[in-house]
Amino acid sequence: MARRVAIVGVGQTLHEEFKDQCIYWENDYEATKLALEDAALDKGQIDTVIASGWDAVDGRTISDMHTCMAIGGYLKDSSHVGEDGIMALAYAYLRIASGQFDTVVVAGHGHREASLDRVSSVVFDPLFARPVGANHITTLAMQANAYAQRYGVGQEAAAKVVVKNRANGARNPYAHLQTPVTLEEVQGSGWVAYPLHALDCPPESVGGVALILAAEENVKRITSKPVWIKGISWAIESYYLGAKDLSQMPSLAAAAQRAYRMAGIVRPLEELDVAEIHEPTSFHELMAYEALGLAEAGQGNRLVEEGLTEREGKLPVNLSGGCLSTNLLGASGLARAAEAVLQLRGEAHGRQAAGAKLALAHGFSALSGAAAPTNCVVILERG
Repeated sequence: MARRVAIVGVGQTLHEEFKDQCIYWENDYEATKLALEDAALDKGQIDTVIASGWDAVDGRTISDMHTCMAIGGYLKDSSHVGEDGIMALAYAYLRIASGQFDTVVVAGHGHREASLDRVSSVVFDPLFARPVGANHITTLAMQANAYAQRYGVGQEAAAKVVVKNRANGARNPYAHLQTPVTLEEVQGSGWVAYPLHALDCPPESVGGVALILAAEENVKRITSKPVWIKGISWAIESYYLGAKDLSQMPSLAAAAQRAYRMAGIVRPLEELDVAEIHEPTSFHELMAYEALGLAEAGQGNRLVEEGLTEREGKLPVNLSGGCLSTNLLGASGLARAAEAVLQLRGEAHGRQAAGAKLALAHGFSALSGAAAPTNCVVILERG
């Protein structure tokens, strides 16, 4: 039987606007240092390290040569995941659950060396897709439009997600954007790619996030406030836009159902206390509600309309402000997990969900494919 695994340390830097003088691995170093301090450990007590990120975004070939060293990988086992950091978290979980290692540092960062629109177009077919402008944001817009058209979801419903998340971000001292916005400001912001306005899309943020995981037999000597990984799963769908129904997120639905099964969750809307969802656009948060089984298909907007996902609602969603307040690119999903840990430990000061015991964290990889093809769901429980 697999060993139980807990998150025993969390660290994150302030998330800010991109700075030309910033070196990407410095964010990993600072976040890891904070996580080690949080767990009262030193790097010598860590068995292995796992870094996440994309070479194309970092502007370096084999960028983990720097990130793995920065998070304590010198003269020890290290590995790299070319995906969002939440996939590195899943990899770390497996390494401990299998008995291979006892303690792991997982780190990710937000960074970019060039236009993200241009860099993200590289994953598309060079003959048919790239020439017409396919990149991460245009394909996400296509998906948002397919969803909106199929279910009759208006732009106002999506704009209300932005208002909610930006209000939450204003309470988060780590967030990149800490200014609330109104419905009118969202709908009045310029077009990016229909049906997305500028404020329906996230910023490009710089910063780092790190988590420390430990096997059950080591947890008690490290911390009195562990957060246990109760369920975890991931799924991948076709990367080809023409091979799937863009109005849905089947890989997220598959990952969620397996994670729920592992955690013993039957009614997620009733049983979860807080959720951190990776929303690359406002429409995608509504889509995620449905894929996660929180609402029926086409009914995700009702959760927002009825205030169920507000701070004082039945299931608060993205109390951190979500990606619409901070978008760490290769670490956005890992940041969702970090926020969920803080919520369960009662340390999300100023944005705390009262009495949270069970949380969901979701991340996906937008930049390594079109229209959210890779999704991961983690269920966390307060110890």
